[in-house]
Amino acid sequence: MKKTYLLLAAVATVLCSCGTYTYQESTARYVEPSRAGFVTPVVADMEVQEAKITNEVEIFVKLKKREINQIMAAEMRGIESPLVLSWKKYALAQTLKKFKADDIVSPTFEIAPSRTQKDVLIVTVSGHPAVYKNYRKATQADVELMKPFIEQKNELNLQGGLLLQRVGR
Repeated sequence: MKKTYLLLAAVATVLCSCGTYTYQESTARYVEPSRAGFVTPVVADMEVQEAKITNEVEIFVKLKKREINQIMAAEMRGIESPLVLSWKKYALAQTLKKFKADDIVSPTFEIAPSRTQKDVLIVTVSGHPAVYKNYRKATQADVELMKPFIEQKNELNLQGGLLLQRVGR
């Protein structure tokens, strides 16, 4: 009987000493499905709204010194921190839901601490919402338009900006 009380007391102590932890995640184009075999290519028209939208998303973040150092180190190397990228993905997913869009054309992000709440970041997403319409099987003309972007011979030239360069046939 004493063992039972001790066990219950130990479990109650462990449960009461633990803080509350909540986890939330949203993703946008996180994992593309893989398929085996031949698949008929499908294309769609992208209908882009002329009006630019802006959406603010609040993210609760309690950054540790190590995480701040990782973000700063990534920035100094000219790359994006995985943590910052996850904030952007979450904000983009929330914006897509809010505006019932399939994509945001040329999204821009601004990340700043909340002026009113502690441990909250405000991620502002701006861009032109777009939806895909008129899904159809790709024609030979569609395939010819896509070829420069899917052929393995293409190279990305990062000097002076991003250029797509088609190399020979």
